[in-house]
Amino acid sequence: MIEIKRLNDTHQAIWDNYVDQCDAATPYHRFAWGQAVKASYGFDTHYLGAFEGDKLVGVLPLIEMKTPLKGSSYVAAPYCDAAGPLAENQSVVDALRTAAVNVSTDTNSPLEIRNASNVVIAPEKLIGSEKVRMLLNLEADAEQQMAAFKSKLRSQIRKAEKNGLNAGVFRFESSAKFEEKLAQFYEVISLNMRSLGSPVHSKEWFKQVLKNYQDKAYLALVYSDDVTVGGGIVLLNGNAASIPWASTKSDYNRLAPNMLLYWTVISEAIKSGASTFDFGRSTAFEGTYNFKKQWGASPSPLDWQSYKDGTEQPESAESKNGKLRQLVEAIWKKLPLGLVNALGPKIRKYVSL
Repeated sequence: MIEIKRLNDTHQAIWDNYVDQCDAATPYHRFAWGQAVKASYGFDTHYLGAFEGDKLVGVLPLIEMKTPLKGSSYVAAPYCDAAGPLAENQSVVDALRTAAVNVSTDTNSPLEIRNASNVVIAPEKLIGSEKVRMLLNLEADAEQQMAAFKSKLRSQIRKAEKNGLNAGVFRFESSAKFEEKLAQFYEVISLNMRSLGSPVHSKEWFKQVLKNYQDKAYLALVYSDDVTVGGGIVLLNGNAASIPWASTKSDYNRLAPNMLLYWTVISEAIKSGASTFDFGRSTAFEGTYNFKKQWGASPSPLDWQSYKDGTEQPESAESKNGKLRQLVEAIWKKLPLGLVNALGPKIRKYVSL
């Protein structure tokens, strides 16, 4: 008989041990994700564990987001692409999903479960606006990985190096030096997010992610002389690596910092034992999809399920709010950086994407 329990911090070890052994797990399934959400934004975790007797046989990382005026909503999990139920068989998956639906209906709250698999499909089978993860199977070492790339890609990576760019990889430590590296990353990503017309996460959010993931995460920075021109954060779990955030300074894009950045994070993922690299979410055939495809990544469809009043809702296209969204983005791009850095995290906290 399957029993579903809400787990807390005392269960982190057994949770992560289970996630480590599950081939379908992403780094976002790790207990650290919920800890970072709670520490930086104050949202409650409802991490559900499925037990057969004393044995953990499935997990679902559910988080309650409380939004002013709108109330609660539940997401598995916010700020990431894929953190749906993990289990040894479909009956346990169904039990975890039912438990999550019950949690949400008890408070009359909507629910979103973000499912994904490691199955890739041929691009010609994709629907135009379909959301996908872009996955790359990694070679055994960096030398073999470089050799596996197409010659054009190799030349673009070499171009960045010939342009005098260099890169470094850093893992969390409680030190002024690491705080400086984090500040350098935040400068880059906040500039980039403003240029996109989107609010940026708080610097504390990125710090809490790196702090809670410890050796399961790393920060990569790209420099032109003493100027930080690119940065990214990679999360690890088992043989999987994912890059949820990567940005470069547009003024330096002529030097190809993004090529050196991605080569740095990919080669470090290989050193860390990863055999799959997740470039993150893209819309099929659009800009970021094509950038990731040139690295040899293949699309893997996302399956996000929404529930209201206990009933699954029909799939719908992501709401753009049309002209209003475009207007807000245009205004946001023109605001002073200090202002968007002050306001952005207060808004971004409530955006689950």
